[in-house]
Amino acid sequence: MKKVNYITTLIILALLLTSCSKTNQPEKVLYISAASSLKGPVTEWKKQFEKNHPSIDIKVNFGASGVLINQIKKGAPADLIFSAQSLQRFISSEDQIEMDKKGIIASNELVFVAGKKLDSPVRSLEDIPASSKLGIGDPELVPAGYYAEKALKNVKQIKAKIVYSQNAVHLKGLVETGAVDYAIMYRTDALENKRISIIESIPQNWYPAIVYPVYSMQTGKDEAEQFLKYVRSNVGQQILKKYNFRESVNN
Repeated sequence: MKKVNYITTLIILALLLTSCSKTNQPEKVLYISAASSLKGPVTEWKKQFEKNHPSIDIKVNFGASGVLINQIKKGAPADLIFSAQSLQRFISSEDQIEMDKKGIIASNELVFVAGKKLDSPVRSLEDIPASSKLGIGDPELVPAGYYAEKALKNVKQIKAKIVYSQNAVHLKGLVETGAVDYAIMYRTDALENKRISIIESIPQNWYPAIVYPVYSMQTGKDEAEQFLKYVRSNVGQQILKKYNFRESVNN
């Protein structure tokens, strides 16, 4: 009889533990699409927000802004989009996408860089030798490449071969591995990488202002507004500064 009671007690405990574990599991999912250059702050925002909101599970998809919006056009889930450029550039009147712009969360600038293992006397874009490879993002899909292409129009002549990257993270990899000799990238990406050396800042009047707008898809999730409120808070803004972004220029 005692053995039966012991087994019954174990079963009850197991059921209680299972019940408790289920209640501790996230009950809601928030889908975020974010520009690759925002990977650092968005990853930290996600970690801290989930810690303070255990009932919310955040799923993040990183990529070039143009690629992200194309995925959403094809049905990829998204509640918030953190872009490195206005998404209107990638949306036509035929696209059935309903979203609201929620302001600008950060800004950035371009720099001309080289891998630190490259021993080069080059000190400006105009000095790049014809035998070199210059990496920039694909202007059609990658905002960093769009801005870089605009900047290059101010250089008299670029003799180097242009190599296009898939996104900001891919471009860093090309510089790190020596697949390209030089690159034009965001200052934030260059500063966070010890294997990349900044040669010079690109004059800011050479390209449009680099801002990061955030969009809310019309999914009606309160969690999206809660997350945006956290991003705009002092804590959220300090995380942006930690990754060398300028804080919000327009909330």
